[in-house]
Amino acid sequence: MKRSFVFFPQQRFFIAALCAFFFSSFCLADTSFSKIVGSAYSVKTGALLYRETHEKLSDEAYNVEYSEPDGRVFGHKKLDFSQSKMTPSFSQVNERNGEKIGVTQSGGKLNIVYQENRAAKEEKASVKLAAGMIVDAGFDAFIKQYWDALEAGKNMDIEYLVPSKQTTFSFRFSKASCVEGTADGAQCFALTPVSWLVKLAVDPIVVAYDPADKRLLRFTGRANICDEQGKYQTVDIQYHYM
Repeated sequence: MKRSFVFFPQQRFFIAALCAFFFSSFCLADTSFSKIVGSAYSVKTGALLYRETHEKLSDEAYNVEYSEPDGRVFGHKKLDFSQSKMTPSFSQVNERNGEKIGVTQSGGKLNIVYQENRAAKEEKASVKLAAGMIVDAGFDAFIKQYWDALEAGKNMDIEYLVPSKQTTFSFRFSKASCVEGTADGAQCFALTPVSWLVKLAVDPIVVAYDPADKRLLRFTGRANICDEQGKYQTVDIQYHYM
């Protein structure tokens, strides 16, 4: 018997929020640079939507600045890798709608502060650190650490922290074909939700790396920051190292 699935408004909102946090977190954890500029283009129209500038402050910290196509800055992120490359502490502010996120480590726990927008109340919670947990830009460090296994075709599951829900969700890394137009010789990986419910609503994202230095070249998936209406578009982010 053929099955049909109906998503109620609450479920759609939940999935959108979950995926927004997941995909917005795939920024660079590579600290072997002075500056990186990522240009985010709409997959649907090809238009430039925003730029993200990653600047190294030290071997354990860096900033990310988000700007409109006209150069106006609308968002900031600060990352601290001093306690862990895969579960960094971070704070992020999006001036487009007032969204704020904060995650810090203390006493074997992750302390979370989240505010959805300017009109929303601030929420606070804590989650116990556990093996296999990834926070924000820790994805980049995970890929680098398990590069050989992933390149050999092994699928690897991780638990990703979603600050808005104060819990983790399962995602799977796997080797994948690259998106058309990706640089020749690039190594690509896909990240897919393990939950069937999320799979029904969201396509996998694909990231392309230079196998020589293991630097992220391209990201194709849900936007890493929302627009003024709180919506997350599907983008093609191309990175340039300086």
